[in-house]
Amino acid sequence: MQTVQLSKEINPHFYDMWTTDKPYILCKGGRGSFKSSVISLKLVTTMMQYIQQGKTVNVICIRENQQYLRDSVYNQILWAMDILHVSNEFRTRVSPMIIQHKLTGSTFYFYGANDPMKLKSNIVGNVVAVWFNKMDHTIKNSFNSVKLLAKS
Repeated sequence: MQTVQLSKEINPHFYDMWTTDKPYILCKGGRGSFKSSVISLKLVTTMMQYIQQGKTVNVICIRENQQYLRDSVYNQILWAMDILHVSNEFRTRVSPMIIQHKLTGSTFYFYGANDPMKLKSNIVGNVVAVWFNKMDHTIKNSFNSVKLLAKS
């Protein structure tokens, strides 16, 4: 297994995000600040930590507009998996859009927030993280429609 020095992959502005014990994290930064890169690395490393413990967990990635999911958060998670050298442990699908760990079934789910009714109809358990990408009034209003069920 190759060693990855994450400190070289992360903008120092976001170091605190890695060590916080807060349940909600709001990452701010301009275009090109590497917010999405840091978040995707954090999500993949978090999932891999659970997988190494023999647990099956899920991560939900929500973007303001479903039309851009594949070109943004989906590809960003694939990029992070490549950086962390774990891509071969996952299978990918674009319809429905998921990235699933081959052995445990741990899954990244991808949804657009432009249709809150679609968000309401999905039930995903064992959720360890939710990534709201491009958070603006659409996501904030849609958040009321998102219900997460997680097993303890």
